[in-house]
Amino acid sequence: MSVSDSTYAATFGDGSAVLERVLLAIVNAHTTSETEGRQAERLQAAMRALIGPATARERDLEQALQYMVRQRQRNACDLEMAALELCGDASPQAALSVSELAATAAREILGITAADEVRATADILCEMFCRRGKVHAVTYDHVREALEAEAVRRILGELAEWHIPSIRQK
Repeated sequence: MSVSDSTYAATFGDGSAVLERVLLAIVNAHTTSETEGRQAERLQAAMRALIGPATARERDLEQALQYMVRQRQRNACDLEMAALELCGDASPQAALSVSELAATAAREILGITAADEVRATADILCEMFCRRGKVHAVTYDHVREALEAEAVRRILGELAEWHIPSIRQK
């Protein structure tokens, strides 16, 4: 969904979109003395929360950030798979750092070629990546750890029943 969708971009005579008017009504209904006079700022925050980045640059950065997250997950998975004996003796490559991922995303996703622009964009992407990580950070969960350990034990048990070596013993 984007603000350009016809349902959400339908405008009134003053040029405001239907979605903007609805959100502004909600913002106005929940204005306090601390938020008085900041309706436009709050409207923009609500629009961003509902429909995502507003400018093409923000959408491009968001796409690059998603690439970084996918690559980071792929790197972690590759390292875990390499630890399994089933994957052979190929030595795993080191996972890319956040700054390396950001530079790669700047070049491959955003198409930036100038070295100084790649560095500047990579800095922005690193900051976004780290900020998002802090937002989604979760404290250690003992219950989840126990459930994951139990699942791994069951998988290893199944593999053992089929005489499949599962993990290299060190």
